[in-house]
Amino acid sequence: MTQGHPPPGHADPRYGVSPPAQPVPWAPPPPAPKSRRGLWIGLAAGALALAVCAGTAVGVGLGLRGNDEDAPAPKAAAGANGVTVTNAELAGLLDRHSKALAAKDLDGYLAAFDPARKDLIAGQTQLFRNLMKLPLSVARYETVEQQGRVSDAFGQGVTFQLDVSFVHQLDGFDRAPVSEWYRWTIVRAGKDAPIRVVAVTGAPAGGNGDSKTVYYPGPWDKWRDIHVERTPYALIITDAARGDLARRYAPAVDKAVTSNLAVWRANAPPEPMTDKFVVTLADGKDEMTSLYRIGTEKATEAGISLGMVAAERKDGKATIGGTRIVVDTTDRYFTRSGGDNDARMVLRHEIAHSLMTPRTDLTAVDEFSKLDEWVVEGFAEYVAFHGRPLGASERTAQARKLVRDGWNGTLPGNGDWDDPGRLSFHYWLGHAAMNHLAEKHGEPKLFRFVEAVYAGTPTDRAARDVLGVSLDEFQAGWADYVRAQAR
Repeated sequence: MTQGHPPPGHADPRYGVSPPAQPVPWAPPPPAPKSRRGLWIGLAAGALALAVCAGTAVGVGLGLRGNDEDAPAPKAAAGANGVTVTNAELAGLLDRHSKALAAKDLDGYLAAFDPARKDLIAGQTQLFRNLMKLPLSVARYETVEQQGRVSDAFGQGVTFQLDVSFVHQLDGFDRAPVSEWYRWTIVRAGKDAPIRVVAVTGAPAGGNGDSKTVYYPGPWDKWRDIHVERTPYALIITDAARGDLARRYAPAVDKAVTSNLAVWRANAPPEPMTDKFVVTLADGKDEMTSLYRIGTEKATEAGISLGMVAAERKDGKATIGGTRIVVDTTDRYFTRSGGDNDARMVLRHEIAHSLMTPRTDLTAVDEFSKLDEWVVEGFAEYVAFHGRPLGASERTAQARKLVRDGWNGTLPGNGDWDDPGRLSFHYWLGHAAMNHLAEKHGEPKLFRFVEAVYAGTPTDRAARDVLGVSLDEFQAGWADYVRAQAR
C-alpha cells in the first residue's frame, strides 16, 4: 500500500467519507489480450460522454438548482427562527476559497471546512500543499449545481450537497482550463451558524449515467504527498514515496516525446500543437484505474491517455483542453529490462494519442462508434514503432498465426474490439493498416487521413478525400499486404 492510499472500503481521512469505487482505462501491447469493452480509444471514454451531456461537463458555473432567493421557501425560512443558505453566500464561499488558493493562504483555504473534523482538515491541508507544487496558471472554484433543501422554516438547520468545479490549467501543458468536480456536503446548524463543509468526495456528471465522478481524483487528491518532476517536455506526477521512479523515467519520457515530435513535425500539417505532456506514474492497475476517474472501467493495460474536456466552450463548441497520460509502472513493460518493446514504447503510444486527441471535433464525434479504433490505435502503434518493421512488434508472431489460420481479410469494426482473445490481433491489424497506408500513399497523407477521422469525417469519406480510393479499395490492398506479412 502506497503512502496516502487507503485500501478499498476504508474511509479516506482526507475527506471524512469512504472513497468511491475506482475506474477508466486504455492499452499498448498486452501480454495476454484483454477486453476493452466500453472504452473509446485515444480520448477517455467519459470525455466525449461528458462533452455531449447537454452542457453538463463544459461551461461550469451552471447555478444552483432549486435555490431561488426570491422563492417562497427561502422567504419563509428567513423568519425569526428560519435557517437558509443563499446563492450569494455560496458564491462568496467559493470566491474566498479561490482567492485563498491564489494567495497561498492556507488558513483562508481551510476556512470553508468544519474545524471540528480533524481528518477533513488534515486532508484539505495536504491537498493545498500538493496544489502548491503544481504550475497552475488558472485555479478557481465554481458552482456546478446544488442538491437538497437549503432552507428550513423551523430552525432545525440544513444539510445539502454542492457540486463544485475546480477549474485549473497547468501552465505550458494545458491548452485551456479543465475541470475536476467535487461534491461538498454543506451544513448550517442554525440561523446564525456559519456555513461549513463537512465532507468532500467526487461529483458525477448528472446527465451521464456512466459517470461516477468527473476527472476525480487527481493525483493531488489521491496521494497525501505528491512528487512533481519537471522536464523540458513533461510534468511527471507520482506519490512522493515513489519520487525516485519519476526521476528514473524522466529521460525515457523526454526521449519518447522528442521521438514522436520529430515524426509529427515531419508529416503533420503546420498548425498549433501540444509539445509538453502530463504523465502520472501509478503503482498497479487499481491506482491507474482510479486517477482522473469518470466511469467504471477497470484498467488492464500498461497505459492510458485521457482527453480532458475544456471547462469553457470555444466559439460555442466543446473542445479538449488538455490530456493526461497515466502508466502502470508495475506492468512488465516497465519492470523488464532490455529490448525495444519496453516502457518507451508504451510512452510513445500514449503520447501519440495525446498529440492527436486535441484535434477531436467533439461536436462532430457524437457517438463512441464514430471513430474507428483501427485508425486511432493503429496510428498510435505506428508512431510508437516508427522507423522499425512491423515484425518488431511482439504482437506479430500471434498475428501471423491467426492470419494463416483463416483470417477474413476485413478491417476490425469497433464491436470486434470486445473480443479479448483477439484484442492484440486487432491492434496489430491497425498497425499494419497504417504501415500499408504510409508505404502506398506516403506519411503526410497518413497524418491527414487520421486527422480527418479525428475531426469527425467518416472513415470511408476520409479515405476518398485524402487517399483518393474507397475504403473497400484500401481494405483489399491492405488485406493483401497483411497476408504477405504472414508468409
